[in-house]
Amino acid sequence: MTSPFRNPQNESTAVITIGGDTPDTGKESSPTKFKVHENQPTLNSNSTPTRMFLRRRIVLLTLALILAIVIITVTIVGLLISSYNDRQQAEAEARKDQGTHMEIEKYEEMEKKMSSIASDLPESDDTEMDERDFLPVPPATTNTDSSGSGFEPSSTEKTSVNVNSVPLTDEYESSQEVGSGDSLDHHQASSGDNSEDRHFDMGSGDFSGDRRDVGSGFEHNQPVIKLEISVIERMTESVEQKLKHLMRKAWRERWTDLMWGIYVKEVIPAGSTGDTYNLAESILQQALIGPSPNSKLLSYLQHSLHVQIVSYSAVFENICLQGSIQKTRCLLELLLLVEQSIKHISCTGSGDGPAALAASLLSLETWLWSLTSDGLKNLFDNNSATNDYSVICHYTTGLLGTLYEENYLISLLYIARCCTNDQFSATQLTSLVNQTESNLKNLTTNGNPSSEKLVESVEKVMRQCRSFENDLFKENGPEKPFYENSLCTDVHTLISWEALLRPTSDGLELTRQLEVLQKLRGYSPTQLYCEILRACCLGLAETADSPGELRWAVFTFLKAPSLLLRLHRSIFGLDPNSPIGEPSPEVAGAFERLLCYPGLLETTDAKCHCNVVEGLLNEVKIRTSLLSEWHVTSILSKRESLSRGGLKLETTNTQIATLVLRAEPTVASILKTLDTDYAKNQDTLLKVLSHLLSGQSFELILNAATGTGKLRAFATKLVRFNEANRQPAGSDPSKTANARALLFDISFLMLCRITQMYGIEVILSGELGGETFFEQWASEWLKPNQAPDLSLSRCDPMLTDQLLKALTSGESDLRSGSVRWHEACFHVPAVIREILGAYESQLVSDEEVERILDTLRTQMCCLSVCAAAWLRFYIQVQPANLKSKPTSMLDHLMTSLNLDDSKEHYRERSVLMLQIIRRLAQDDNPLQSVSENHDQSLDHQLTKLWNKILNHGWSDHSTTVGIDQLFKIGGATWLVTSLVKAVIKEQSSDKRQRCVEGALSVAHLDLESCAISLATRVLPFLLTHSSMLASDEETGGPGGKALAQLTVLLFTAALNNQLAPESDSSSPSKKLGSKRSIDWDLNTPGFRYPPLKKMALHEEEFDFMFVTPNSAHENNPLSNAIANLMQLMTRAAGEGIITPQLAFISYFIQTMAEITSIKTKEVMRPLLTLIPPALVFYMLAVWPGLMSISDVAKLLAHPGDEMGVGKIAAQIVCAFKNIN
Repeated sequence: MTSPFRNPQNESTAVITIGGDTPDTGKESSPTKFKVHENQPTLNSNSTPTRMFLRRRIVLLTLALILAIVIITVTIVGLLISSYNDRQQAEAEARKDQGTHMEIEKYEEMEKKMSSIASDLPESDDTEMDERDFLPVPPATTNTDSSGSGFEPSSTEKTSVNVNSVPLTDEYESSQEVGSGDSLDHHQASSGDNSEDRHFDMGSGDFSGDRRDVGSGFEHNQPVIKLEISVIERMTESVEQKLKHLMRKAWRERWTDLMWGIYVKEVIPAGSTGDTYNLAESILQQALIGPSPNSKLLSYLQHSLHVQIVSYSAVFENICLQGSIQKTRCLLELLLLVEQSIKHISCTGSGDGPAALAASLLSLETWLWSLTSDGLKNLFDNNSATNDYSVICHYTTGLLGTLYEENYLISLLYIARCCTNDQFSATQLTSLVNQTESNLKNLTTNGNPSSEKLVESVEKVMRQCRSFENDLFKENGPEKPFYENSLCTDVHTLISWEALLRPTSDGLELTRQLEVLQKLRGYSPTQLYCEILRACCLGLAETADSPGELRWAVFTFLKAPSLLLRLHRSIFGLDPNSPIGEPSPEVAGAFERLLCYPGLLETTDAKCHCNVVEGLLNEVKIRTSLLSEWHVTSILSKRESLSRGGLKLETTNTQIATLVLRAEPTVASILKTLDTDYAKNQDTLLKVLSHLLSGQSFELILNAATGTGKLRAFATKLVRFNEANRQPAGSDPSKTANARALLFDISFLMLCRITQMYGIEVILSGELGGETFFEQWASEWLKPNQAPDLSLSRCDPMLTDQLLKALTSGESDLRSGSVRWHEACFHVPAVIREILGAYESQLVSDEEVERILDTLRTQMCCLSVCAAAWLRFYIQVQPANLKSKPTSMLDHLMTSLNLDDSKEHYRERSVLMLQIIRRLAQDDNPLQSVSENHDQSLDHQLTKLWNKILNHGWSDHSTTVGIDQLFKIGGATWLVTSLVKAVIKEQSSDKRQRCVEGALSVAHLDLESCAISLATRVLPFLLTHSSMLASDEETGGPGGKALAQLTVLLFTAALNNQLAPESDSSSPSKKLGSKRSIDWDLNTPGFRYPPLKKMALHEEEFDFMFVTPNSAHENNPLSNAIANLMQLMTRAAGEGIITPQLAFISYFIQTMAEITSIKTKEVMRPLLTLIPPALVFYMLAVWPGLMSISDVAKLLAHPGDEMGVGKIAAQIVCAFKNIN
């Protein structure tokens, strides 16, 4: 477009062209031309200056006008917007206020109109109402009869009912509105003379009397209006009344079940169920008013049950409360309702529903048994109603059979029995079953042939009830030992540990261990008793003429009979102190089974020079009364007939069995002698004690004392005796002082030997409280790893110099009373240090040092023991280049002196002294008795001993002592790690099971510390993908299954070992350090797992599933360690990824479920109570076929549940029942 202008130079005419492109065609449009005359004036004409001024004014005015228009427009728009917002806000506030008042008014109007409907219906408290008010009548429009007690259908009325309409009687006008503001579309149908049918639309499924307004705020998804508290309370209380009114209206108008279900949901607030408002109870109360049930109302109840308006638990509970044997017709309808419902029981698996369902099933079971008992009684007493009661009994037995046959119902019943102790009593159910059995016997006496089928069904359910737990804990295979081996390695190894390593044990712990092992392995009592006797024979034959012979003999003839007696009482549930009334056929069978090994028996008899079977039979018969004289004679005759002949054994005084049995009464006489007055009977006491030191008498007496449990009393009396003779009296003559010195010396040597053989705990746990001289000295010098110079700082220099002078001169006799003997024992180490210092400085020669040491040994033997005790500690802390001279002094003390018998009782004392000093020197090198090659590693030495156990099937004397020494050096973690590696790497299935058996028995060296190490050190590395084990694909293969079996067995044995009675808590058989506190943080980097997914659980339920149920052992290190391990397993399972580690966890869960049976549930309970419910839940979610529903109940439900784990167990059972 061009603008017109005049050219000032040529004043030519300008042409204004107006045109443009056409966008659609792309062609130019024809321009329109206007001619301007050359003389016509223009705005920019130079001839008129005023025109230029006007042009500028026009432009400025135009701009000002445009600006004013813009400002006015913006102002007007702002005012309009502000006015609109104010109006909207005012309208919103007005609507809010109006809605609140309208809601209250609508609610009051609805309540009034529902009350008007109820006023025309008979109330339950009406005195003139009878059961005909609820008797079923055909659907019709009715008129009230003259009596007012019922309803009669009109012959001229016709009512049509379909899915979309509900008939209204002539009591209501067509324009009447019953509800909260809803408008209804009424349609008039054909009518008669006195009535007309009126219909209303049901297309929306709303009930006119109880329909909620969409915009009223009562819908669940609308904002909640804050009503007044009184109004809310009235609304809550009125829901139950509205349900009752609706129920009466539904019955009167003969609604279908579908219509009932539609309208009842409109009355119940969203998010609630009929259980909240006792709907089931209300229906049953109205349905059972008369002698006959109201079938229409019962159909409403059944429909409500099917569409989950009410729960099965509420229905069953109310049926049990309202069902009575007096109303047989009502009862039959209720039983029919239960029969139709029980096969379709379901539950959502969340909230309190599963627990309530389990409790209702328990109530139903008790109610059915009560009905059965009463029905049988009425059948026997009342022949006129035989048919009804017979039908009732058939119904109840059928329902009980269903309860006892479905795994789902059995599991819920078991959970209820375990977790509802207040509502359920086992004695109550047992009483009902016994009463039913009694009534059944009375009925069968009549000989009624029609009751034969009933009798069979009742007897069947009684058997099912009594075998209820047997069916739940049914065996997973044929009844046999868990690992079937020809030789029971675990039993034999446990007996070896007890006989050789724990001679002072009272046997209570061993009894508990063997009882647990018998249940876990499935041994019969006869087989267990036989393996114990067989282990005794193997031990006697293997250790003949060796240091362990006396210990095996004591265990065989003194301890084994008592062990059999305790096991017999424990296995058969007898009182621990109850006398044996009659012989045990199991013990007799064990001896007969032992006769099946004639080679072993003949070898044992030949090496022991006695008839071992005869000796055992006599001791068992005399000590326990488990065998009769007839049993002994019969077994001995079989022994002679099975003997291979030629071996004739005669009784001699050198037989080991004879020596042990004769030493038993000697121990009692010695204890009596030590109770006499020490000052008056010194010569007698000196003869008795010196006689004990001759030959093997002292060793025999000590072993006999351990076998009879009198070693502690013997040691306590010796300590008191030594304390009484530690210093001569001021008025003692020389002979008396010498006798007291000998008594002090002998008692000191005896106590040292007892301490070395049986542990210092035997001495320190006496009645004297550690205040005596020997207890103080033994605490300082007989314990390992003591500082040699720690006690020397308390020595008196003057007394040390006096002793040094007496020893170097050799003129003074220490026994004369110049020095107190207990003080000499404390100061001898200081004297030896002075002599050693001079010896190392070459101030004295070797001959002079030997002479001083010989003088020390000839004075009193106890002084050389004190010197040797200090020298061994001094050697331990010295470098290699400084050990030669103190070692030579210690070696010289271990050499014997060739002296005549002029020294009184010196020969006997010197023999015992040399034994003590050599044992002190041997303790410096504990590996010396394990392997000849001291350079071998612990793993290499353990491998050799382990292979011996696997090849022989039991642990001999050298293997037992060797493994014990390795355990003391390596510790529990090292031992458990080595055993786990040995189990995993074994490829053969049979050998792998033998490895599990052997590893379990070796762990019995210290069950608690081994179990804690397995739970806190070994398995966490496995679960956190460590390569420490590095074999069998990180235990996801067969080795992992064997490891899971070992883990379950070891944890179970260790937990039950803590429950064993501890009559002797200070027994040295308990390893030191086994009860240490465990501080194991799951949040450390090595054991950290990401947060778990909550998997559609409620928040509080999810948190609770991680709570370990067992809170009774909060300060128990073992329980805490196992609980932490299972929490770690739960975190791994919560990942939901199948890995080799998860496969091991599945093996662990499966093994617990497989081992848990009716026989093992008691011993498995300490372990099962530590299982977090979340572990089972996640494993079932990842591995659905891992276990059955009954396995869940076995693992999680336990009698006396105080933590509410049964509630979670019921939820898991119901959830996975729905999935399956």
